[in-house]
Amino acid sequence: MQVGVMVTSYNQRDWDRVLAGDNNSAPVNPDIPIVDNSLALGEMVEPLGYDAIWCAEHYGSPYSMQSNPLQWLSYWAGRTERIDMGTAVIVAPWWQPVKLAHEIAMLDTLLQGRRLHLGIGRGVAAHEYAGFGIDRAESRDRFRELIEILRLADTQESFEYDGEIYKIPETQIRPQARNKGRLMDTAKAAFNTPASMDMAADLGLGQLFVAAEGEDQMIAQVAKFNAIRARKGLAPNQPTTMLYLHCSTDEEELEKGWRYVAQQTWAARNHYAVWKAESFANAKGYEEYAARFEQNAEVDENKGTHRVKATGLVGTPEQIFDQIERLQKSISLEYLIVHPAHGAKPAPEAQASLKLFAQEVLPAVQAMETPLHEHNLGRPEDLDFVPSIGGAVG
Repeated sequence: MQVGVMVTSYNQRDWDRVLAGDNNSAPVNPDIPIVDNSLALGEMVEPLGYDAIWCAEHYGSPYSMQSNPLQWLSYWAGRTERIDMGTAVIVAPWWQPVKLAHEIAMLDTLLQGRRLHLGIGRGVAAHEYAGFGIDRAESRDRFRELIEILRLADTQESFEYDGEIYKIPETQIRPQARNKGRLMDTAKAAFNTPASMDMAADLGLGQLFVAAEGEDQMIAQVAKFNAIRARKGLAPNQPTTMLYLHCSTDEEELEKGWRYVAQQTWAARNHYAVWKAESFANAKGYEEYAARFEQNAEVDENKGTHRVKATGLVGTPEQIFDQIERLQKSISLEYLIVHPAHGAKPAPEAQASLKLFAQEVLPAVQAMETPLHEHNLGRPEDLDFVPSIGGAVG
């Protein structure tokens, strides 16, 4: 199994100011030192033996303060020699597709044979859509058309496209990618709703998600995803999954680790569903989010939600290895992304957790076989399963 590391930045303590609408004061904790901590964390990834650096795409809030993921990963491509790069995720509707195809090809070229893992999503937060002047109600159409355009750019010398959203005259991507013809073969979609899951599978994408539900739900979700792919004549897919990491041998440290995960879920709710957020119940294509985020409910920052225990690799090295092994058997996990710096976790704790995991757990996980299990293959009867909403990536 390969193990990547999510490297992104959160200004957790700025949420009080932002939610209060105090736009005239500077953050209590400036952004730049937080980004510098992310840079220091990223420098650890290759020497510790991990397989890749991953990042998200967000704009304009304290949540995940990396914007263009391809710019961030290009920096790391130049700073490293061995590891791959991954996007979790590129938000498709916010991009002009020809520009995105060029940027993907350029990063693939700069990696000089290393792999670019493409994770792609459609975005959620109303304030991010508003900042780009894009109608959020168009998100599914934009997502579908952009995926179709990226496939054309990847497989053809020149292409044109005549869609409802995008009208592209004949054009070429130059320079051509080193892995031209293969970039989209392993592209994966992040999805939070059953409808988005159906669309991703129908488009022939793989699955990228936070393990945010109970074991039975996740098993059934993977099976349904593969049943949809089978209906399209596609082979079954094994998921890439991101989990929040807090590895320690100290019980008090582990209790703090769960609080950091809870803080992360609180911040995600603020970003997606509280700050400058319209009701999901009235948002075309986002109605399923209304129950997931409980927009009118109060949520304690340090208690989080019922999903907290499912989203964290919080434990001793032995406990964490056992959890990863169980997850592989449950959902045929193929690729793991660990997320060590989240919530209000101090940078030294994130670094210590990443280092301890690398020393005590990583070699055994990388040696772990990743078979595709029969209960995840996807049968026609699995199409009847109605999954609950999953967890966000970022």
